[in-house]
Amino acid sequence: MGLLSAKSPLALTLLTLTLLVACTPPGGNTAADGEAKPAAATTSNDLDAAPAKTTTLGVRVVAANTGTLSVQRTSSATIQADRDSNVAAQSGGNVLRVLVTEGEQVRAGQVVVQLDDSQQRQALENARLQVQQAQINLNQTRTTTGQATTSLNAAVQAAQATLSQAQQNAQSSESLYTLGGISLADLQSARAQLATAQSQLAQARNSLSQNGQNAQGSVPLQQAQLSSAQAGVRQAEENLARTAVRAPFAGTVASLNAQVGEFAGQGSTVFRLVDPGSIKVQFNATPADAAALTAGTKLNLGYGGVNYVATVQDSPRIAGADRLVPITARVQGGAALPVGASAQARYRATLGQGVLIPSGAVQVDSGENAVYLAAGNVARRQAVTVVAESGGQVAVRGLEAGAQVISPVPPSLQDGAAIRVETAAASGSTAGGDAP
Repeated sequence: MGLLSAKSPLALTLLTLTLLVACTPPGGNTAADGEAKPAAATTSNDLDAAPAKTTTLGVRVVAANTGTLSVQRTSSATIQADRDSNVAAQSGGNVLRVLVTEGEQVRAGQVVVQLDDSQQRQALENARLQVQQAQINLNQTRTTTGQATTSLNAAVQAAQATLSQAQQNAQSSESLYTLGGISLADLQSARAQLATAQSQLAQARNSLSQNGQNAQGSVPLQQAQLSSAQAGVRQAEENLARTAVRAPFAGTVASLNAQVGEFAGQGSTVFRLVDPGSIKVQFNATPADAAALTAGTKLNLGYGGVNYVATVQDSPRIAGADRLVPITARVQGGAALPVGASAQARYRATLGQGVLIPSGAVQVDSGENAVYLAAGNVARRQAVTVVAESGGQVAVRGLEAGAQVISPVPPSLQDGAAIRVETAAASGSTAGGDAP
């Protein structure tokens, strides 16, 4: 018991030290070491802290190229034809026959609709009879006049012979009376016969003259009557021909407006005829586009899923009230296109010429357009003039072809900033990593 008593204070001391060591924090620091905790904080990992910033920007560049900036325009176009005729009836009458169907091809002069022509045929027959009667009258007048002329000429000749004989008898009687060979009564008788012969000759000549005058009046009158009758025949033939409504040119019958049994009035539309070889379209364009759509310019025309080629024709190029210019283009191979339908005209319009760069490369700074060029490892600002913009591209002036233009432009890029030109693959993995 005394050994145990002698050793008890030493055992208690060792136990106390052991407990103190167990309660001490790692590193041997105590609560009294006030500056040890901040030192430990500087060596710990903070995942929310921002990475250290750099002054060099990673950029991509594109080479500027000289070219023309154009855009495809689309406009609604109306299909037309140079020869599109509403054919009217030239004479009124009931429709007797319709000889074609809609959509059928006809030749020039072909009968499409036949009207009732019974009255016109009867009128033509009457006119021909009148011609025959006028011809008979003229022939009779000529025959009668000729026969009378022959008879009267013979009478004149006989009267002349009688007068000649009477003159000889009168001269002989005068001589005999002077010699006392005949009496005064015989002389007076000879003189009377001479006077009678002279009177008969004058009468015969007068009859012949009157016959000639009658012939000069009657024959021309009969000739005029014959000519009038012949004109009546021609008019009747024309009236008969008008009952047949014919195609004025070769084409396609687009529509028929008459049926058998219906009455077609003079001047009313009977059918519509279209020349498929003269198909064209008309559409409107802005004055700027119209200036480039000169005669001979090719464009595309879409209808029913089929594309056609159309050639711009010369036109007045006068803008309408809507400030648009009508453009006419002839369609190649468009015979099957329906006249009056709508199609889509597509053409490329030139917006401008210059140096072509992406639209994102142009920045508006201090009231002017500018781009940034990669000059080695430094970005240089270059002012430019925008000519036109379309489809993510812009045509500019004030920039040399081949210049290395920064695109896209980092938001913080400034003139003189340090840059590092990256390839597309590299910039994709580091994009934004160098942003300040």
